[in-house]
Amino acid sequence: MEPAKASSTRPLSSEKTAAILEGAMQVFLEQGYVGTTMDRVAAASKVSKPTVYSHFRDKEALFNALIEQWVQKTQWATPPLEMLQPSATPPQTVLRQFANSILDSCTDSPEKITFIRLILGESGRFPALGQAFVQDMDKPVLEVLTQYLSACPELDLLDPQSAAYMFVGTLIFFLTTHVMLHGRDILRMDRDRLVDHLIAVCCTANRESER
Repeated sequence: MEPAKASSTRPLSSEKTAAILEGAMQVFLEQGYVGTTMDRVAAASKVSKPTVYSHFRDKEALFNALIEQWVQKTQWATPPLEMLQPSATPPQTVLRQFANSILDSCTDSPEKITFIRLILGESGRFPALGQAFVQDMDKPVLEVLTQYLSACPELDLLDPQSAAYMFVGTLIFFLTTHVMLHGRDILRMDRDRLVDHLIAVCCTANRESER
């Protein structure tokens, strides 16, 4: 990993910051984490190398900033705030919107799939990259869903956190096998059928356990 450089006290303009992040995303997707250098990022961003270092101390900091930006842009799996009120909308509707937002966020953007593959591929050598993704992406999604399931009287789940893990984990497994690993012709499963069953499990879990 490239040595860290001292940061400048002069903040970058928002335009230059955006240019650096855009250029960095292009280089990371094309070269992978190991193949990316600050020289290549500077060239792709059309700024000087010292300018890149004046805002990002090293490649890891730059990559983490891309993860944070991605979370902010995609709003992955976060329903509108009004949808988090259990009394406002039936839980079946909220959970369907939640599930589809996760699935749509990846299936509609090949760039996102490539970015996730990059993180997964490099997380073995650079655990901090995987941890940053989990912290900024997976954790907020699970917390939002757990909060909703805990507060929804229609569901009255015994273990909302485990239910949230099950719900999100099933969707991620679907994306991993069908999209990231190109296995949709091997493990055939209709998307709507899967979402319908997940919702049915959440909405009938306690009734089944009381029999």
